[in-house]
Amino acid sequence: MYIHSDGAFHRRGPTPGTDQPPLVDNPFAPELLVTGFAGVSNLGGIIKLTLESLQCDHSRATPVLERVVVGRLALPIPAAQTLVLALNCFLEQQGFSPSQAAASGEAFQ
Repeated sequence: MYIHSDGAFHRRGPTPGTDQPPLVDNPFAPELLVTGFAGVSNLGGIIKLTLESLQCDHSRATPVLERVVVGRLALPIPAAQTLVLALNCFLEQQGFSPSQAAASGEAFQ
């Protein structure tokens, strides 16, 4: 489980029974702007998320707004579960409860 501390999330110690190597923060790691989520699939225990971003194609005479796939995130099921728990916890703390949004009938894509 993750806890909020000084605006960042940190794992509460190593997972029992495992030795977690130290995290090396790479300031040159690529960062994607993702404005949407195109889909998800389970390929033999690997959860694949297809990420999209709205882009305007200015090469056309009349620019058209398009949904462009910008990346795919492939996670083993335990990592996907950890991501879901951490993201839900963070959104709750920020006042954007996923469970309340779902209960109110908000649509997710």
